[in-house]
Amino acid sequence: MTLLKLPLLMTVVVALFVAWFATGCAGGSAGPRDPIRLTVPPPATAVPTPAVTNPTPYPPPNSSSATAAPAPVPGVCPEHGYCGRLELGGRRLTAAAWLDEDRMYLADFEGRIRLLDVKTGVVTMALDGLSIPRGLTVLDGRLYVSEMGNVCQLIRQVRGPDVGCWYESDATDFLEFLSRTSAQVLSYQIDGSGGLSDRQVVVDRIMAWEHTHAPNGLANDGEYVYVSIGHPQQRVNPGHILITHADELKSHNRRTDLMGVVARFRPPDNEVEVYATGLRNTYGISIAPDGTIYGADNDDHGGLADCCQREELNAIVAGGFYGFPFYGTNEAPPEAGVIEPVAVLQGAVSTFAYANKDGVYVAYLAIDGSGDGFVVDRFDYAGGTPERIVSAKGHTTAILERNGLLYLASINGNVHVINPDAAPVRIRLTRFHSDDYVDKVISDDYVDKVIAAGGPSVIPPGYEGYAVYIDAGRLIYDKDPCAPEDTKHKFFLHIVPANHDDLPEQRKQYDFDNLDFDFNAYGWRNGDRCRAVRELPEYDISIIRTGQWVREANGDYRHTWEAEYHFER
Repeated sequence: MTLLKLPLLMTVVVALFVAWFATGCAGGSAGPRDPIRLTVPPPATAVPTPAVTNPTPYPPPNSSSATAAPAPVPGVCPEHGYCGRLELGGRRLTAAAWLDEDRMYLADFEGRIRLLDVKTGVVTMALDGLSIPRGLTVLDGRLYVSEMGNVCQLIRQVRGPDVGCWYESDATDFLEFLSRTSAQVLSYQIDGSGGLSDRQVVVDRIMAWEHTHAPNGLANDGEYVYVSIGHPQQRVNPGHILITHADELKSHNRRTDLMGVVARFRPPDNEVEVYATGLRNTYGISIAPDGTIYGADNDDHGGLADCCQREELNAIVAGGFYGFPFYGTNEAPPEAGVIEPVAVLQGAVSTFAYANKDGVYVAYLAIDGSGDGFVVDRFDYAGGTPERIVSAKGHTTAILERNGLLYLASINGNVHVINPDAAPVRIRLTRFHSDDYVDKVISDDYVDKVIAAGGPSVIPPGYEGYAVYIDAGRLIYDKDPCAPEDTKHKFFLHIVPANHDDLPEQRKQYDFDNLDFDFNAYGWRNGDRCRAVRELPEYDISIIRTGQWVREANGDYRHTWEAEYHFER
């Protein structure tokens, strides 16, 4: 049997950093394998959809790239948590908004807005030259964009041309700096091809000191455009200096009312009004079916690691006050009338909240010791225990939806398509025989289906170690029940190619490829069950040797279990 004959059960791939180092374990003989495919499976038939002339805030989304296959449609991914990855080219996506049924706008850190046609996969440049666009929304034929205005330029004048958009100085300089900043919200007329023209400044003179405490997410309810604006606090004398010197900043014509708020305006008059206050820094916002705005507020980057600062999910209502600038969200005096959060997040640095009929999806940085990076949890509207949907390395910067599937824009420049009803899903970065980092994905439901299919197995179930299966260029480890020691011993994984010349140059002296790894790099626990998935090299394989080992006190290595699999020729 060859790997070329193994069934491709779904288009998913594993994630994580590869450990490259040699151990004293032996080599072997030769066998072929299937190339790993990263594109989304195209639908069997096209599904016509009506045009949207006035989409709702963050309307049902989609995305694609010049090389990616069309996005999934109902029926393509009903059983899997991970439906595919849409590679858009470039990096650091910051915002997304749906234009119509076939096209969506994507903004990135480099100041571009690109338009993607879902059906054709064509990517066109809609706009360039912006200063870190942070939010997008479409209303009545215009695209609204929040961006940094002159802030980054001023920072580079002070700190040098090669620094990022992040100001640091003493309190006196900070006030003078803020008095000159003008982050803003812009709007552009959209033509029939999705092109943008007729630039208008809708809101300006918004103070900001770096690229996140600024005008961030945008959403609309079909009448008003809402914008979340972070509080421009600096690390020196946090926040309070802006309160005590508000009159001074007003004298420089700065919008001191637009600090730590959600504001709104109604086109075409665009008169800005403050909608809710007391929000330290809320990124992406979303409007639920009942009209409530949801956003996750960053109290402090310490999250639950600090006793008095919390990350929270808020239902943002007109006139609501949410506790900041009093340290420790909701630590304000009772007379301030602080609105309690819907939920306190179990992590820090929340980036986006997306609300639909099923609840609110929140992306934030995990601090539970798992090292997962960013996660996406779903909260029901009763504020109950969150359900983990996605674990990921790298930021999730926008969450959109279409036909029950979630589209997660990432800081890595890709859009991941997730079926939340078949979650959880893990997305990680890995570097494999290359200097290019690539997203790799796996989910519990995928592993379950491989096991249910019955093999082929390197090690059968019931073995004293892990049961190990092969599927579509991946090695899948499974142990049930799983004890803590089952995750502590290092895994060895040695691959003998069919052709010695296929080995990386640094491995040819060993006659095998060394893919040894730690469980916490490629594995996860689900209850009492442990899983790990490791991507195999993209060459024909002869032998796989794997197991776990522990180093004894005398320096010798002892295998706790080991197995070998030979491919038929």
